Amino acid sequence: MNIAVNQFNITKVFFTIFLLELFLGGAGRLTTFGALTLRMYLFIIGMVLLVFLLFKGAKITRMTTVVTLTFTCLFMIAIERGLFNSGDYSYLFADVKMLLFFFILPLFDVAITHYSDVDKIIKLLKIAAFILAVFYFIFLIILHFEIYSFTTIWLALSKPEYHKEFGFRGEVAMVYKGFIYLCVGFFFFFFEKRSLKSILLATFVFAAVILTLSRAFILLIFLLTITYILYKVVFSRKNKTLNITVISLIIIGGSLVVPRAIEMLGDKSESDVIRVLQVTQVVDMVNPISFLIGHGFGVGTEIRPGHMEIMYLEIFHKQGLLGIAFWLALLIYIIIKYYNYYRYCKEKGLEDKLNAKAFLYGTIFIYAQSLFNPFLTNSMGLTFLFITLIVFENLKKFNEEKNISLHSDL
Repeated sequence: MNIAVNQFNITKVFFTIFLLELFLGGAGRLTTFGALTLRMYLFIIGMVLLVFLLFKGAKITRMTTVVTLTFTCLFMIAIERGLFNSGDYSYLFADVKMLLFFFILPLFDVAITHYSDVDKIIKLLKIAAFILAVFYFIFLIILHFEIYSFTTIWLALSKPEYHKEFGFRGEVAMVYKGFIYLCVGFFFFFFEKRSLKSILLATFVFAAVILTLSRAFILLIFLLTITYILYKVVFSRKNKTLNITVISLIIIGGSLVVPRAIEMLGDKSESDVIRVLQVTQVVDMVNPISFLIGHGFGVGTEIRPGHMEIMYLEIFHKQGLLGIAFWLALLIYIIIKYYNYYRYCKEKGLEDKLNAKAFLYGTIFIYAQSLFNPFLTNSMGLTFLFITLIVFENLKKFNEEKNISLHSDL
């Protein structure tokens, strides 16, 4: 890559700042300066930097080119359909603005070029998850020891610019949009090589997830970890199970805490009814054209004129079967890449030095979570999807670099 060293370093520094804000900043509304948020400023800077780097000779992979061009085609079709069908162009603008983030994918390709870049991202993910867990426990201590009253905390976090970032679970817990990376970070501690430190950190982050009292977070984390543990114990030929302490903590802790946590959430029948009504209204609006390419951006339903809680329902409604196929194709591509890498390591007798399972499970978690909240199609979910796509496109190369670095240290 024909880029001077100082330009290369500037890219790495910017990318680190860019990722930290995304890992910790939730939906980005907490840091607003003037008309834009910090995330929007960083996005604009990132796009300018990307154009500059491409002009200077930076290369992107075929995978990134194909994915970006395919997304662009579907994106333009949805805009055209939306302009034709939309009665309120403010909703169309909101849809377009959210998905513009996809066009920064090539910057991830330019910035993640070596194993050292992957290693730094893993460290940032772990640090972010740990920070989120620490601050959440501090919040719970303040709340439950009544250092500040619930009313004072609620008023502080329910300001107009904050209200979409935080959701309260009665007066006992709170969910922050950024907790998606609390959950993703858990997998990087869980799949880390077993040590007392990794066990304690995995347990600490797992406890924080449970105490959010978020049904989706709790059930998905519990289901994914238990599924993996059962696979290792029951189906693995080598039968090399995870550390018995971790297994015991997750099974016993989950069995005791999950039912109680869900019970504390109260009656969720009203929100379930709303979701069913959304499905009904989407189905009622389906026609042969919309089934294939959707109604377009900005076209909602009576009960949800803007965004819908079920992301896949919104994608189908606005971009049709082609939209659903695109997003599912990315997941299938990641799974195939992981499977090929797994077979490669097995045939070569190599150890997975990249913690690839954590990337895979984190991606599956975001896809599954998007059945309840639209994380995948906003900057939070897209960021981790982009990282996984670039890392998995270069799994063999990065693993070889890791092995070379290990041998050079001997």
